[in-house]
Amino acid sequence: MEAMQRHTLKNHFICRQQNKLNMRNFRILSVMVLAAVLVTSCTKNELNNISIAEAQSILPGSYKVNDFAGTGDLAQYQDYTFEFLNSGELVATKGAETYTGSWSLVSINTDPVYDREVTITIDGNEEMTALNHRWYVKNMTDVTLNLIDDAASSEILFIKI
Repeated sequence: MEAMQRHTLKNHFICRQQNKLNMRNFRILSVMVLAAVLVTSCTKNELNNISIAEAQSILPGSYKVNDFAGTGDLAQYQDYTFEFLNSGELVATKGAETYTGSWSLVSINTDPVYDREVTITIDGNEEMTALNHRWYVKNMTDVTLNLIDDAASSEILFIKI
């Protein structure tokens, strides 16, 4: 009888250890699944999957150029503030100089990579003329607007201020 009790006690101990291991493995697996979901899900700042109407309501604001690659260089835009107004008007200001134009954001399905396009129409000097065309939206968040031209020869990154 004593041998049977030892055997039962041993089995009980083994079952408890297995249950502890199973619970630990379950916790580890749960944490890994949660981490994978958080890493692959969109953050609240990623706006690339929202509707055009929502994007048009978020885009307006004051921006500075944080990066520019193309004709000219970043230095030519660093002193400008660009105001994208709700009305579709674009105002670029540098000291006492002010240039007025327009902007629009639309969905496109003609490009295999980009699905949105911003058209900037603004003139007044060489810097404004360089911005004066259609740009693909490479990336857009609630604080950034990254645009690239159709030939990928110019790219501009606006940061909301």
